Amino acid sequence: MNIEVLVQNIINLFVVSIIIEAAVMALFSMSSLRDVGSRRPVVATRDGIIIIVSFLLCYKVEVLSVFRKTGMALPVLIDVIISALVLARMTNFVNSFMSRMRRED
Repeated sequence: MNIEVLVQNIINLFVVSIIIEAAVMALFSMSSLRDVGSRRPVVATRDGIIIIVSFLLCYKVEVLSVFRKTGMALPVLIDVIISALVLARMTNFVNSFMSRMRRED
């Protein structure tokens, strides 16, 4: 297994997760969504959008595959699912990191 390619693929996913988080944050930072009383449905909707976008990106863009050119032979659908879940988790990590940075200011 080629570890260098795997690390490069993970870094690519991290960069895309930053972009997805910025796009979703821009969508949910609109003033009409700030006035919503219950936060739980907004968070669930946000997570759903992130998972759907992650899956579609990983399915359509071959570069966003975790195990691409690493030497591991996985079925394409399994690779897409794993890549989408990793991308969604990284996006949630970026979200929590950014929210901590905003609270400290």
